Amino acid sequence: MQISALSKYKGFIFDLDGTLINSMPFHAKAWRQTSNEYGFDIDEQLIFDMGGASSLDIANHLKNMGHPIDDPKSFVARKIHIFTEHIEELEDFKRIQNILIDAKKRGCKIAIGTGTREPNALKILISKNLMCHVDALVTSELVENHKPHPDTFLLAAKKLGLNNDECVVFEDGQLGILAAINGGFDCVEVSQDRIKNYYEIDR
Repeated sequence: MQISALSKYKGFIFDLDGTLINSMPFHAKAWRQTSNEYGFDIDEQLIFDMGGASSLDIANHLKNMGHPIDDPKSFVARKIHIFTEHIEELEDFKRIQNILIDAKKRGCKIAIGTGTREPNALKILISKNLMCHVDALVTSELVENHKPHPDTFLLAAKKLGLNNDECVVFEDGQLGILAAINGGFDCVEVSQDRIKNYYEIDR
Protein backbone atom coordinates (compact mmCIF):
# COMPACT_ATOMS: atom_id res chain seq x y z
CA MET A 1 0.00 0.00 0.00
CA GLN A 2 1.21 3.53 -0.79
CA ILE A 3 1.31 5.86 2.21
CA SER A 4 -0.41 8.47 0.02
CA ALA A 5 -3.55 6.31 0.17
CA LEU A 6 -3.92 7.34 3.81
CA SER A 7 -4.58 10.97 2.90
CA LYS A 8 -8.34 10.36 2.59
CA TYR A 9 -8.74 9.63 6.31
CA LYS A 10 -9.53 12.21 8.98
CA GLY A 11 -8.82 9.88 11.89
CA PHE A 12 -6.04 7.41 12.61
CA ILE A 13 -6.58 4.75 15.29
CA PHE A 14 -3.53 2.80 16.44
CA ASP A 15 -3.23 -0.33 18.50
CA LEU A 16 -0.32 -0.01 20.94
CA ASP A 17 1.44 -3.30 21.71
CA GLY A 18 3.06 -4.78 18.63
CA THR A 19 1.98 -1.84 16.47
CA LEU A 20 3.66 1.29 17.84
CA ILE A 21 6.13 -0.56 20.07
CA ASN A 22 7.74 -3.98 20.03
CA SER A 23 6.27 -5.04 23.35
CA MET A 24 4.83 -8.45 22.52
CA PRO A 25 8.03 -10.41 23.37
CA PHE A 26 8.05 -8.75 26.81
CA HIS A 27 4.36 -9.51 27.32
CA ALA A 28 4.91 -13.14 26.35
CA LYS A 29 7.84 -13.54 28.75
CA ALA A 30 5.89 -11.85 31.57
CA TRP A 31 2.91 -14.16 31.04
CA ARG A 32 5.20 -17.19 31.01
CA GLN A 33 7.08 -16.11 34.16
CA THR A 34 3.78 -15.55 35.96
CA SER A 35 2.53 -18.95 34.83
CA ASN A 36 5.73 -20.59 36.07
CA GLU A 37 5.29 -18.92 39.45
CA TYR A 38 1.79 -20.42 39.58
CA GLY A 39 3.19 -23.88 38.87
CA PHE A 40 2.54 -24.36 35.16
CA ASP A 41 4.11 -23.49 31.83
CA ILE A 42 2.69 -21.97 28.64
CA ASP A 43 3.79 -21.70 25.04
CA GLU A 44 4.66 -18.04 24.46
CA GLN A 45 3.13 -18.30 20.97
CA LEU A 46 -0.27 -18.41 22.66
CA ILE A 47 0.25 -14.81 23.79
CA PHE A 48 1.18 -13.69 20.28
CA ASP A 49 -1.88 -15.48 18.91
CA MET A 50 -4.07 -13.61 21.42
CA GLY A 51 -2.53 -10.23 20.63
CA GLY A 52 -5.16 -7.54 21.15
CA ALA A 53 -7.03 -9.43 23.87
CA SER A 54 -7.27 -7.84 27.30
CA SER A 55 -5.09 -9.18 30.10
CA LEU A 56 -8.14 -10.45 31.98
CA ASP A 57 -9.38 -12.25 28.87
CA ILE A 58 -6.00 -14.00 28.58
CA ALA A 59 -5.99 -14.97 32.27
CA ASN A 60 -9.52 -16.34 32.01
CA HIS A 61 -8.54 -18.27 28.88
CA LEU A 62 -5.65 -19.88 30.75
CA LYS A 63 -7.95 -20.70 33.67
CA ASN A 64 -10.47 -22.26 31.29
CA MET A 65 -7.66 -24.41 29.90
CA GLY A 66 -7.45 -26.00 33.36
CA HIS A 67 -4.46 -24.15 34.77
CA PRO A 68 -4.42 -23.46 38.55
CA ILE A 69 -5.57 -19.83 38.56
CA ASP A 70 -8.02 -19.24 41.40
CA ASP A 71 -8.17 -15.46 41.01
CA PRO A 72 -7.56 -14.20 37.45
CA LYS A 73 -7.30 -10.59 38.67
CA SER A 74 -4.42 -11.47 41.01
CA PHE A 75 -2.78 -13.41 38.21
CA VAL A 76 -3.05 -10.38 35.93
CA ALA A 77 -1.71 -8.06 38.62
CA ARG A 78 1.42 -10.19 38.98
CA LYS A 79 1.92 -10.28 35.20
CA ILE A 80 1.55 -6.50 34.97
CA HIS A 81 4.10 -6.00 37.75
CA ILE A 82 6.64 -8.12 35.86
CA PHE A 83 5.93 -6.37 32.56
CA THR A 84 6.17 -2.82 33.91
CA GLU A 85 9.70 -3.50 35.10
CA HIS A 86 10.71 -3.57 31.42
CA ILE A 87 8.76 -0.62 29.96
CA GLU A 88 11.90 1.46 29.45
CA GLU A 89 13.40 -1.36 27.36
CA LEU A 90 10.62 -1.44 24.78
CA GLU A 91 11.77 -0.97 21.19
CA ASP A 92 10.07 1.67 19.06
CA PHE A 93 8.46 0.86 15.72
CA LYS A 94 9.63 4.15 14.26
CA ARG A 95 7.97 3.90 10.85
CA ILE A 96 4.53 3.45 12.36
CA GLN A 97 5.18 6.13 14.99
CA ASN A 98 6.19 8.51 12.21
CA ILE A 99 2.91 7.83 10.39
CA LEU A 100 1.11 8.82 13.59
CA ILE A 101 3.18 12.01 14.00
CA ASP A 102 2.88 12.99 10.34
CA ALA A 103 -0.90 12.46 10.38
CA LYS A 104 -1.19 14.70 13.43
CA LYS A 105 0.88 17.40 11.71
CA ARG A 106 -1.53 17.26 8.75
CA GLY A 107 -4.43 18.00 11.08
CA CYS A 108 -5.79 14.47 11.45
CA LYS A 109 -7.14 13.22 14.76
CA ILE A 110 -5.26 10.43 16.55
CA ALA A 111 -6.59 7.73 18.87
CA ILE A 112 -5.06 4.74 20.61
CA GLY A 113 -7.28 1.66 20.90
CA THR A 114 -5.62 -0.96 23.07
CA GLY A 115 -6.34 -3.96 25.27
CA THR A 116 -3.74 -2.61 27.70
CA ARG A 117 -4.80 -1.06 31.00
CA GLU A 118 -4.74 2.74 31.17
CA PRO A 119 -1.81 3.12 33.64
CA ASN A 120 0.46 0.97 31.46
CA ALA A 121 -0.69 2.60 28.21
CA LEU A 122 -0.01 6.06 29.62
CA LYS A 123 3.44 5.05 30.88
CA ILE A 124 4.37 3.70 27.47
CA LEU A 125 2.98 6.62 25.47
CA ILE A 126 4.59 9.21 27.74
CA SER A 127 7.96 7.42 27.78
CA LYS A 128 7.93 7.29 23.96
CA ASN A 129 6.91 10.99 23.65
CA LEU A 130 3.71 10.00 21.82
CA MET A 131 1.00 11.08 24.26
CA CYS A 132 1.30 14.72 23.16
CA HIS A 133 0.05 13.65 19.69
CA VAL A 134 -2.94 11.63 20.95
CA ASP A 135 -6.48 13.05 20.99
CA ALA A 136 -8.22 10.00 22.49
CA LEU A 137 -7.16 6.91 24.43
CA VAL A 138 -9.35 3.81 24.75
CA THR A 139 -8.02 1.13 27.10
CA SER A 140 -9.35 -2.19 28.37
CA GLU A 141 -11.23 -0.63 31.30
CA LEU A 142 -13.45 1.44 29.01
CA VAL A 143 -15.13 -1.35 27.06
CA GLU A 144 -16.94 -4.49 28.15
CA ASN A 145 -16.31 -6.47 24.98
CA HIS A 146 -12.68 -6.61 23.88
CA LYS A 147 -11.11 -7.47 20.52
CA PRO A 148 -12.20 -9.21 18.24
CA HIS A 149 -15.36 -7.26 19.19
CA PRO A 150 -15.22 -3.80 17.59
CA ASP A 151 -16.11 -1.87 20.75
CA THR A 152 -12.58 -0.50 21.34
CA PHE A 153 -12.35 1.06 17.89
CA LEU A 154 -15.98 2.17 17.84
CA LEU A 155 -15.44 4.09 21.07
CA ALA A 156 -12.18 5.53 19.71
CA ALA A 157 -13.94 6.89 16.62
CA LYS A 158 -16.73 8.28 18.81
CA LYS A 159 -14.19 10.05 21.03
CA LEU A 160 -12.61 11.56 17.91
CA GLY A 161 -16.03 12.74 16.74
CA LEU A 162 -15.68 10.84 13.46
CA ASN A 163 -17.59 8.17 11.56
CA ASN A 164 -16.05 4.72 11.00
CA ASP A 165 -15.50 5.38 7.30
CA GLU A 166 -13.47 8.49 8.14
CA CYS A 167 -10.96 6.46 10.16
CA VAL A 168 -8.25 3.89 9.46
CA VAL A 169 -7.00 1.39 12.04
CA PHE A 170 -3.41 0.19 12.39
CA GLU A 171 -3.14 -3.28 13.96
CA ASP A 172 -0.68 -6.15 14.25
CA GLY A 173 -2.82 -8.83 15.91
CA GLN A 174 -5.40 -10.98 14.17
CA LEU A 175 -7.95 -10.30 16.93
CA GLY A 176 -7.44 -6.57 16.42
CA ILE A 177 -7.71 -6.83 12.64
CA LEU A 178 -10.98 -8.72 13.07
CA ALA A 179 -12.18 -6.06 15.50
CA ALA A 180 -11.50 -3.35 12.92
CA ILE A 181 -13.22 -5.29 10.14
CA ASN A 182 -16.15 -6.16 12.41
CA GLY A 183 -16.55 -2.45 13.14
CA GLY A 184 -16.54 -1.48 9.47
CA PHE A 185 -13.13 0.21 9.58
CA ASP A 186 -10.45 0.12 6.92
CA CYS A 187 -7.39 -1.52 8.48
CA VAL A 188 -3.64 -1.55 7.91
CA GLU A 189 -1.88 -4.68 9.13
CA VAL A 190 1.48 -3.96 10.75
CA SER A 191 4.23 -6.57 10.92
CA GLN A 192 7.62 -5.83 12.50
CA ASP A 193 7.58 -2.11 11.68
CA ARG A 194 6.33 -2.77 8.14
CA ILE A 195 2.96 -2.17 6.56
CA LYS A 196 1.98 -5.65 5.45
CA ASN A 197 -1.61 -5.62 4.20
CA TYR A 198 -4.39 -3.09 3.69
CA TYR A 199 -7.97 -4.16 4.27
CA GLU A 200 -10.42 -1.76 2.66
CA ILE A 201 -14.04 -2.40 3.56
CA ASP A 202 -16.55 -2.42 0.72
CA ARG A 203 -18.97 0.35 1.48
